[in-house]
Amino acid sequence: MLMNTIPGYYEQEPENNTFQDVIIDVTHRCNMSCKNCYIPYRNVPDLDMDKMIDAISKFPKRTMIRIIGAEPTMRKDLPEMITRIKKTGNRCTLLTNGLRLAKDTYVKKLKKHGLTHCYLSMNGADNDDWYEEIDELRCATKKVKALQNLKNNRFIIDTGTIVVKGINDDVIERMLSMFKRLGVEHVMSRIKNVGDIGRSMSDNDSGNYTMEQLIELASKQTGLSVDYIESWRRKPIYQNTEPEVDSFIFPLKPEQEGKLLHKSGIWFKIANWKGDEGQTIPLRNNRRRGRLTPQFKVAPFFEHVKMNEGGY
Repeated sequence: MLMNTIPGYYEQEPENNTFQDVIIDVTHRCNMSCKNCYIPYRNVPDLDMDKMIDAISKFPKRTMIRIIGAEPTMRKDLPEMITRIKKTGNRCTLLTNGLRLAKDTYVKKLKKHGLTHCYLSMNGADNDDWYEEIDELRCATKKVKALQNLKNNRFIIDTGTIVVKGINDDVIERMLSMFKRLGVEHVMSRIKNVGDIGRSMSDNDSGNYTMEQLIELASKQTGLSVDYIESWRRKPIYQNTEPEVDSFIFPLKPEQEGKLLHKSGIWFKIANWKGDEGQTIPLRNNRRRGRLTPQFKVAPFFEHVKMNEGGY
C-alpha cells in the first residue's frame, strides 16, 4: 500500500508501458541482511507468477525484465519463471546476491531455462571484512565462486558495488585485481554511493561519497585521468537517448569506445544514488526504469520505491 505521494508520480497499464526496463520484485524473502537494502521488509507475500506473466505479456516485445527481490533465488520456481518470461518475447536479467550461484549446477540450471544475463552484488569484492561491515555476512568465497561460475558458463555479467566511505574505499582496484585473477575479461562493473532508500548506511560516521568523489576514486584506482572519465558524463549510455544526469558509463580502455558493452572488455558505470542536495530520490524522473506494482501496473522505479519507503 502506498504510504505517500510524490510529485510527478504516475502509473501505466501494462499494455501502455513506455519503460525500456521493468524491475519486478518477485519476493521479499532473502538469505542476507545487508545494511543497505531498498526493500528491507520481509513479511510480504511472493508476487503471483501467473498475474505477473499476464502483465509482462502485454508489454512491448523486447522489454528488459529485471528479476529482483530482496533475493529472487529464494523462489524455487525461478527457473520456470525465467522460461515463462522469455516465452512472452521479452528479455530478462537476474539481480542477485549470488549465494546460490556459488553452486555451478544451479547456474547451469538457470542457463538451461534461458537466463543469459546476471547482475551480481559484490559490495566487498573478494574481501570478507568488507562484506561483514556492509552486508553483515562473511561471504567472499561464495561471491567469488558465483562470479567464476557465471564466467565459466558464458553469462553476460554485471557486478554491483556500493562504496561506503571509510570501509571499502579501495574496492574498484580490488575488483580489477579480482577480474584479472579470475580471467573475467568482459563485465560491466557498476559503482554507486549510498542512497537514502529503504534500509541505508547514509548516516555512516565517515559521510558519503559525492559523484565527483566517486570519479576521483575511479581515476586513482584505474589509472585513468579525471578529465577522461568526466568526458563520458556528456555521452548517452544508450543509443538514441540523452545523457543521464546521475549516472554514466566509461570503458577501462579508450579503444573500447563504439564497441558492444559486455563484449568489449571492462566497463564501469558510476551512479549517484544520494541525489542532489535535499533530494532523497536518486535518478529522479528516469524514463528508462519502471517497476511493476503489486496491482500489476507500471510506475517509475525510484519514485515508487521511495513512496513505499522500501516496502510495498
